[in-house]
Amino acid sequence: MMYDDALLEKLVSRADDEDCETSLPITIMVGGVIITGAILPRDEWLRQHMSLLSEKSSLTEFAKDFAADMLRHEPETTHIHLTWARIVTGGPAVPIDDYGLLRVPLSEVGAWTIGDLNPIG
Repeated sequence: MMYDDALLEKLVSRADDEDCETSLPITIMVGGVIITGAILPRDEWLRQHMSLLSEKSSLTEFAKDFAADMLRHEPETTHIHLTWARIVTGGPAVPIDDYGLLRVPLSEVGAWTIGDLNPIG
């Protein structure tokens, strides 16, 4: 099912276009899973991934190709990029990985709200 949310697309597009120094906290639902984190501009998400890939000398060239391909093939806003991403489970939120970097197609976001969701208790 294709989900079209012009407001979310505009929000992500603005974050991608601006040199954001402060991250916008957001909570999204993807396939019934609640994920909370902060919107990260696409270029910063890409820079951080390139840095992680470049830490392994065998992946340095791949990191460059990865960045070039992504920039060449994605002129439009199609994904939301998160940092500090965590899965909300009803207990303590579970980090996505050590870096909390996550990329989700906008078409897969079924619901969203501004703000970082922290379980009470």
